[in-house]
Amino acid sequence: MPRHPSNRGGDRGYQKVASTMNAFRYLAFAVSAASAAAMIYVGLYQSRLVGRLICPFFGRECEGVADAPFARPFGIPDGYIGAVLYITILVLLIVPPARWIWIALLVLAGVATVANVLGLRDMMNFGGYCFYCLTTAVLSPVLLWSVWKLR
Repeated sequence: MPRHPSNRGGDRGYQKVASTMNAFRYLAFAVSAASAAAMIYVGLYQSRLVGRLICPFFGRECEGVADAPFARPFGIPDGYIGAVLYITILVLLIVPPARWIWIALLVLAGVATVANVLGLRDMMNFGGYCFYCLTTAVLSPVLLWSVWKLR
């Protein structure tokens, strides 16, 4: 592995930092990809391109949540809004790292986490739960943490 200019003592420390950063990037990528896939599926149901949501553990509650009034902010299915958010994060994780990219990733991961907390509140008030929404809600703090560790 090439020596980093700031590395004054051997290559081992640099290799450890580089591999750790890659591990966090891979984790953030995996979480974003899983969340994007889940939200695309929900969005396809919300726009009726998929006839039914297959909902593990909650039966038809996924459809109830996806059809609830709070699931269409600004008239747009929130599944698509979430998918665009996570796909944007995926793109930023692929481009070469820079400080401004890390800041953008941190802001977007923070937005995803806050949006998922609000979604949890909405589901509790509604009285129904969506497996895919809960999955992204559980994964969003992991995404935020892994993006934070990229610095």
